[in-house]
Amino acid sequence: MFYLSAMARQKNLPVLSLRPFDFNIFFDLCKQVDFLPLLVIDRASDVHPQLITELVNLKAKGSFLINDPERMAWSKDKATMHLELVADGISVPYGIIVSRNDPPEQAFHFAAEKLGIPFVIKPSEGGGGEGVVLDAASVWDIKQALEKSRTGKVVLQKKITPKIINRRRAWFRAFYLLGYVIPCWWDDITHIYSTIYPDELHPNILDTIVKVSHQIAKTCQLAFFTSEFALDENDQLQVIDFVNEMCDMRMRSRHFDGVPDLVAFKIIRKIIDFSQYLLHAHINQHNS
Repeated sequence: MFYLSAMARQKNLPVLSLRPFDFNIFFDLCKQVDFLPLLVIDRASDVHPQLITELVNLKAKGSFLINDPERMAWSKDKATMHLELVADGISVPYGIIVSRNDPPEQAFHFAAEKLGIPFVIKPSEGGGGEGVVLDAASVWDIKQALEKSRTGKVVLQKKITPKIINRRRAWFRAFYLLGYVIPCWWDDITHIYSTIYPDELHPNILDTIVKVSHQIAKTCQLAFFTSEFALDENDQLQVIDFVNEMCDMRMRSRHFDGVPDLVAFKIIRKIIDFSQYLLHAHINQHNS
């Protein structure tokens, strides 16, 4: 947020950046009738749910939110998004939704038949790999995952082996922001990002990532998120992790597994451009 705030001030955009110990300032401002920021970037409501009511109120009054907390609450459910994307014709690994009401033994036998062993278990909610079992191979794995699940349901998913392209695992993470898509290499084992340079990938692969990212955006209706893709050994591009609604924006220059600085600054510039657009539209509306 430091770089975003600095660039906003450089462009003469009024900006207020608040950290958790400043939240009382935010709540006090929200009590004021004339407080209506044109753009609110939410980087905290996932761990500070007390913010959600005021964010929803600001949206109702006319603020543009990145992201809408109600859409985030819906989109972060991996079981829901799995069904939605399949219904939209998007290629995802074969998956089975299991809840605490389902006998784990029956779920395991069905998974072994349909997914093979090992398979992947993902909690229906969560990010950053939390609670994900990459090599599930027993009834016990399913039982443990269900016990730990906050929602009481998990997604069993076929394990995808990516194709190797120029000695890289063909695994990607794409950032979607306000209609703009930035695909990156993202190693699913090391979690290290790399910028995709021209001629490193066939244009059809990049075009498909961009196209599918737009389809996912249409489904989840979020302004900013990431999705995880893999090109399997049959040259089929699969959406592995559907919607990460609270993007990790730690930068590579400070964190070994952070977002490439070039990508982070592209995102910042896009947000600044959008902020200027909102401000000019607001001024023109009041002058007309």
